[in-house]
Amino acid sequence: MTRHWLTGLALCMLFLGVATPIAAQDGAALQDGPAMEAFFDGLMAAHLEAHHIPGAVVAVVADGETVFTKGYGYADVENRVAPDPEGTLFRPGSVAKLVTWTAVMQLVEAGKIDLHADVSRYLDFELPRHSEPITLAHLLTHTAGFEDHVQALFVMDEGDLVSLEEYVKNTRLDRVYPPGEVGAYSNYGAALAGYIVQRVSGEPFETYVERHILEPLGMARSTFRQPLPPQLAGDLAQGYGYARGEFVPGEFELVSASAAGSMSTTAADMARFMIAHLQGGQPGTARILQPETAARMHTTLWSPDPRVPGMGYGFILNERNGRRIAQHGGSTLLFHSGLYLFPEDNAGLFVSYNSSGGALAREELMNAFVDRYFPAPPPAPVEPPADFSARTQALAIAGEYHPARANFSSIEKLLMLLQAVPLTVAPDGYLLVSLGRPGQYVEVEPGLYRHRIEENMIIVQTNAEGRAETIIPADVPVMTLHKAPFYATRGFAGLLAGGGLLLFLLSLLGWAVAHVARRGARAGEPSSLVARLARWTAVALVALAFLFVALFATALAIDPAYGVPPILLEREPGLGIFPLVTLLMAVAAGAMGLLALAVWLRREWGWFGRLHYTLLALIALGWVWLLVYWNLLGAAL
Repeated sequence: MTRHWLTGLALCMLFLGVATPIAAQDGAALQDGPAMEAFFDGLMAAHLEAHHIPGAVVAVVADGETVFTKGYGYADVENRVAPDPEGTLFRPGSVAKLVTWTAVMQLVEAGKIDLHADVSRYLDFELPRHSEPITLAHLLTHTAGFEDHVQALFVMDEGDLVSLEEYVKNTRLDRVYPPGEVGAYSNYGAALAGYIVQRVSGEPFETYVERHILEPLGMARSTFRQPLPPQLAGDLAQGYGYARGEFVPGEFELVSASAAGSMSTTAADMARFMIAHLQGGQPGTARILQPETAARMHTTLWSPDPRVPGMGYGFILNERNGRRIAQHGGSTLLFHSGLYLFPEDNAGLFVSYNSSGGALAREELMNAFVDRYFPAPPPAPVEPPADFSARTQALAIAGEYHPARANFSSIEKLLMLLQAVPLTVAPDGYLLVSLGRPGQYVEVEPGLYRHRIEENMIIVQTNAEGRAETIIPADVPVMTLHKAPFYATRGFAGLLAGGGLLLFLLSLLGWAVAHVARRGARAGEPSSLVARLARWTAVALVALAFLFVALFATALAIDPAYGVPPILLEREPGLGIFPLVTLLMAVAAGAMGLLALAVWLRREWGWFGRLHYTLLALIALGWVWLLVYWNLLGAAL
């Protein structure tokens, strides 16, 4: 749900010397409503146009008050309806996890949950076995070690929606990392935490949140319920995709992992939530957390490296311009949002957009807000030392990196290729990597690389041989990327698949020409059974290969509204013939391998014909290996 590794959030380089005078100046600036409105008016107008966004809402809080809320653009393009920050509902996606984590911490305060106990204590089903137990602390920091799951995370048909209990019990994900070691963002982990809240409290998750968080805070226009209650349904902003120069409206997105992101809310309600966290859990007379618990949620619980802030108790921790930020982004397919708390400044920012372009805009907005209200001198540019290229080559750092947040047991494994991040070393010594946008990085400390002119940092971790195996964006430590072996890279897969298709196509053309030529000539010696069987097996394999490509391309066609293949939005998708095609391809490839040996032993055809057939057989077996490695063999799309 959330795509945090695409963000451009920045880390500061410790401008502590100017922190105090800036704080005094900024406190007054945050209370200047007209100046803040002028700032956001100009910024949002540019962002909506540049990122093709129809509408947005913004809320800013400071010193226990909502100091600014406003809607921009359109909540409904067709009817020209402007968003109302008090009344129009947006879908904040994974920002909703902060509400879930708040519920967990309430039960910790009540002594009903132990953050460091085996979660099996609170469940009525068994998780996949591992040598080490999972704790709530692991779930809070996305280090439980689950593989990822995308299929039917969002569904459009109400009949496909399952309860939170059904989701966590029926979504059986392997545990692929030891708990507490690898930051791999997990919607399933958050859903599991929500189910534990439900089990421990004895109330449905949605009811618990309403009674213990939303109602005490006066968040009357917020809910986790799906579909929306009748009194709220008419006020939801329309979500849009953007394709071919037009906004394409989508349907209401039903989130299967409800505790991870099914919330609908207003900017004004999220302002109340931010104030609650900034005021020690007590905005006014209502208390949802004890002060020490609220503060605890904004401090580091886990970090992949002691030099970066890491993860709080559900919050992603970051720094910019010397300010500590407790934040969380959130994305559905149609909405993109961000919530940013500045605990030392008693301030907070929330923004939500109703189209796909908001994924980049939210980070630009946050950066501009911090630079405006919490300014600091820019960091001095860094240049690579003379031996930088040699060092990075010794680390073997260059290569293709895949997200640790991935599925390894289903066809979803293919998504790793779509999310691959190439990393290269330029001739001038800079490390070139694109995390949202291209950047040049220089090692400033062992294993810590900083953007040449900006504050962004990445962590490079090495294996026992001293070679790079992992990169981690310091601002989103739960988006770990592992270096892929050559056989798992996009280049290798593309070469084998694309080269094979080209060879198959040329073979078809050659066979057609040869067939015509043979028909025009006098019949020669009749072909042997082995030769005929080999030829027809090859023809069948080539035909199956092109059928596979056609089916695959059809299945992966992108929906213009949601920006993903429709099969990902269905609980039981599929092209019934696809598993049969992949199985027949494997059988044909195996037969070609045996027949290739036979034609050499029997000296069928000439040497060129035998070499050609052998090459086809090897390519076919290579395709089978690809099918097996990427979980496509016998898999239903």
